[in-house]
Amino acid sequence: MELETLKQDIFRWAGWISIVMGLLVLAVINISLLSGYDLLITGDLSAIVIVGFLLGTFAAVPKHSRQLGLWGVLLSLYTGFFTVVIFFLGWTISPFP
Repeated sequence: MELETLKQDIFRWAGWISIVMGLLVLAVINISLLSGYDLLITGDLSAIVIVGFLLGTFAAVPKHSRQLGLWGVLLSLYTGFFTVVIFFLGWTISPFP
């Protein structure tokens, strides 16, 4: 019986960690865009987004943590979409620096 609650807790924690990672990445991107400085963690953002996506996918499998997992996956997808849009907007302004 205790093993079942442990398995539920693992999925729930994976969902919360994916949400926190997604919010952390969005906060770092906003801080770096607003301040104009390149932060130390900015180079590792793609790895954090991928890990958050995988944890969110892992948490979205069981029914009891599906909402947390979907939030984590959607935050990761939004961050990836935002990065691609900003890249193409920058490319249209100055394609050859």
